[in-house]
Parts: sequence; structure tokens; C-alpha cells
Amino acid sequence: MSVVNGQITRQGSSYRQGLVLGLTMAEIMLLLVFCLLIAMATFILKEQEKRAASEKRVETLLADNRRSQDLVQALSKNEALVEKLKTIAGSSDPQAIDQYWRELVEGRATADELQKSGITLKELRDRIAQVKTLDANGIDIDKAVKDANAMAAINRALAKPGEPPVSTQSIIDALSRTAPAGGSPGHLWPPIISLSEADGNFFKSGSAELSAPFRDSLLTKIPTKVLEYIKQYDVDVVEVVGHTDEQPLGVHQSNLDRDLLPVLKGKTEVGKLVPADNAGLGLARAVSVVSVLKQNTQLANYKIIPLSGAQLVNTDETLAIEGIPANIPERRRIEIRLRKSSAHEATASIAQPTPARVLSVTPRALVAPVKPRPAAPAPISLLLRQPSSPPKSAAPPVIRPTPGTPAIAH
Repeated sequence: MSVVNGQITRQGSSYRQGLVLGLTMAEIMLLLVFCLLIAMATFILKEQEKRAASEKRVETLLADNRRSQDLVQALSKNEALVEKLKTIAGSSDPQAIDQYWRELVEGRATADELQKSGITLKELRDRIAQVKTLDANGIDIDKAVKDANAMAAINRALAKPGEPPVSTQSIIDALSRTAPAGGSPGHLWPPIISLSEADGNFFKSGSAELSAPFRDSLLTKIPTKVLEYIKQYDVDVVEVVGHTDEQPLGVHQSNLDRDLLPVLKGKTEVGKLVPADNAGLGLARAVSVVSVLKQNTQLANYKIIPLSGAQLVNTDETLAIEGIPANIPERRRIEIRLRKSSAHEATASIAQPTPARVLSVTPRALVAPVKPRPAAPAPISLLLRQPSSPPKSAAPPVIRPTPGTPAIAH
């Protein structure tokens, strides 16, 4: 039994002699191989990361190369630039070459920034050309901007709803109307168109019936002149004023109250009008002229108003207070005056509605309505020109002479 135990002890000792840290040689070899595999995997992973970074760098370089090629092709199309590059390339000064290349790079970067902001190179070149043009004409940029703002404000002030923008010529015309040629303050008013018997514009004696030549002139020449002044001075009211001399008319029964409106409507001939005095004769003759002018379609959108100056206004715009009952053809005339209507005139002509008849019941009594008094017939207006608002229908007739300068309401 002791012999067996001795053999076992020796075998155990020999087995323990082949162990390292409790591991056999085979186990140690396997551990070494495993460590080597881990180290190799780490090395391969790092190499893959380096390769990916290298590939990314190569792609970046290729993109830069393509951009450089595009830039070179674009630059090659500019002959002046090519010559400049050749000159710089032949230079022995490296600083000059470096400086020129730096300027090219900065220019390219600037162009990229402009394109990102939405401005193309063509637009930039156009703007530069415009600036050069302004400089060549001695125009300061800041002043040009201020002038442009002023023109825009004028356009907004003169523009009318639903119409195209005001042209430059219209603005010039508007400014010229506010600056008379002599440099004196005030306004340049439309001229008066005077049609006197002394110039061949005849009426039948004591009547409002037009002569044939005068009628033809009112159908052809006179509307052309009126339209010319309307467009030039931007007016919309045509006042036709009838003037007479101081010769008294015979005793007649006037029918103007009855027949003036039918004549204006074209339902009655003007020759049937019978005035009883010079005030009525002046108004009848103005109505006669208006009835002809209204036949022109180009004047249809403008207000044409008949007025009477009777025998009260001389040809020099002064009151006729001398009392000269003589045959003076120059004083027997029609004057056509132009002005601009005001907002009050546009609304004053709208008739007020007639109040309805209503029975008013009160606790004390039943009161019958009172019939409104009929409006008195409108008096014959002796008005010539007046820039203020037109008189109310209930006001008495007023004699107003023409001032030295035509007063036009604007």
C-alpha cells in the first residue's frame, strides 16, 4: 500500500512541474493566441478608420479639384485675365504671384456670397455699370435715392385709383402748372377761350340762335382746343359764360324758365328761347353753346355749365359801371373757362330726397301732416366764376364779376 502511495505521489509531483500559474502549456498557448487575435482586431479597426478618413480626404480633394478646373475653365474665357495670368506667371517675384492668386480667391469667395444672397453675377455687373453711369453724369448715389423717393411720393399723390401710374411727362406738366414762366408765385391757370362777335362768332340779333359758321366752329375747332386745355391743366369743369353789351332788349315775355331745360336736353330748338333782358340773353346764348358742345362724345365725361355775365363785365375783366348802351361787338361774346371741380361740388348736386308724408300721433291729438312748400324756381344765375362752393338753391341771385386772374377751384 505504501508502494502505491509513493508512485502516486511521484506522478503528482511530475504533473505539477509542467504547470505555469496553474495552467498547462496548452492552455497558455491558447491564451496567447487569443491575446494576439484581440491585438490584431484592434489594429485592423484602426487601419479601417484611417482608410475611411483617407477616402473622405480624397473625395474632398477631388471636389476641390473639380471646382478648380471649373474655375480655370471660366477664367480661360476671359482673355484679359488670361493675359494677366501669363504676365504674372512670367514674373520672377513670388509675392506678386501670391498676391494676385489671393485676390482671385477672395473674389471667388465674394461671388459665392453674392449668389447665396440671391444676386447673380450678371446683376452685379449691371449694378456696377449703373453706378459708373451715375458717376459719369455727376449724380451722387445718396441724392439719386432721395430723388427716387421724391418721385415715388409724387406718383402716389397724383395717381388715381384704377388708373396706370403717372408718367414723367404728367409730373412735369403738374410742376409747370405751379411754376409760372416769370418765376412769380401762384398758379398757371388755363387760358380763357373768348368767342366774340368781333371775331365772327355771331348770334341772331336779340336771340340765342347760332349762325352757321359759329355752329360749325363749335362742332369742330372749339372742342379740340377745350380738350387740349383739359388734358394740359387737368381740369374737368367747362364753364360757358354768355356776355352781352348794354343795349336794352325790347319788352318781351321771357320763356326761359319753361324752355331752358328742354333746349339742353335737345327736345326744343334754341331759336324758340325768348329772353326778356340781357341777363336772360347771356344765359340763353350760353345754353345754346352748351347744347352744341354736349354733342361731342369726347366732352361727355366733363361737366359743362352755362352761366350768364349779362352786360356787367367788360372785356378787360372789370365791372361795366360806366353805363354805355352802345353797339359793341367785342362785348357780345361767349367765354369758355376751365377749372377743376371740388369734392363739395360733387356732392352738392345730389338732390335731397323729398320727405314722406307721415301722420304724427301724440297723446293729445291726431295732427295731419303739413305739405312741404314747393321749392321756388331757381333764379337765373349771373355768376361768372367762383372758386368757392356753389350757392344753395334757396339763396338769392348774386352778381359776381370775374377777377383779374381767373379763379379756378382746384
